[in-house]
Amino acid sequence: MEDKWNEKKRHILLAAMKLFAANGYMQTTMQEIAEACKISKGSVYQQFASKEELLLDIFKFFNKRVNDGLQLVECERHLSPRERLEQKILVERHLWAEYPEFLTMQMRENGGFVSQEIEDYLKRMNTEIRLNFIDSLVGLYGEGYAPYAPEGALLLSSLMSSYSGLQLVEKITLGPEEVCRHMMHIVDAVAERTLREKPKPFLNEINWPGLREVSARSTKSAHPLLLVKRCRERLERLSEGEARNEALDSLAVLEQELVEIRPRKVIVLGMLANLKRVSELADSLAELEAACKQAGLVRG
Repeated sequence: MEDKWNEKKRHILLAAMKLFAANGYMQTTMQEIAEACKISKGSVYQQFASKEELLLDIFKFFNKRVNDGLQLVECERHLSPRERLEQKILVERHLWAEYPEFLTMQMRENGGFVSQEIEDYLKRMNTEIRLNFIDSLVGLYGEGYAPYAPEGALLLSSLMSSYSGLQLVEKITLGPEEVCRHMMHIVDAVAERTLREKPKPFLNEINWPGLREVSARSTKSAHPLLLVKRCRERLERLSEGEARNEALDSLAVLEQELVEIRPRKVIVLGMLANLKRVSELADSLAELEAACKQAGLVRG
């Protein structure tokens, strides 16, 4: 029943996204969304209290897919710094290709329809994604590039948005891998010259107050999905047993819940409680619980 419930919610989200892209957010009614889904308007309201809540969940759906994809790349320890950054670029490129309506929806609106709650959420998510790319840029070009990494992340973001927008507007085909290689060529050239000439960074906390959050990235916890993977790796090194197998099952349930648009706190808390029975996970579990608290999934 829960799987069907979640699938129904995704169906409404994707249908609404297409209608918002085609007709505009303000011009689209909940009745039209219901008709597109072939369900009653009451069924739509069972899932979303308002059209604004539906819009917020569309942003959460897409940004969660992006952020989770970036974190899964972080889990791949065999990747070189360059391969890691390339894979992160491809995560975004593939998602833009999979959900072109998301970009169209944003391009056709001027942002005046966005509530303060949505605006605050988008700022947080943009910072999260930017931090992820900043860390990869520093990993690739070294600590000497750290003062310039925020601008490097902005360059990457601008290139990705521009190429995706060009594809939508001009109806042209650009292969994700081809675009990625070209973007890396541009970013490499800029980084090489920057490191050689060492100009004074243009952005600072005075002209960009949000840079303070970027500078504090070292205080952030690892992403819960990454920590779940670490717990699984530790469990798999233990000998077979009922406790080990039950813990692996709890991790599987927790991982599935964490990729949902709105993870249920009761499920997250329950799985964390189950995992506390395995003493070998104590250190990793403490870090996982802290990350879940930071994400608002566990009470402080």
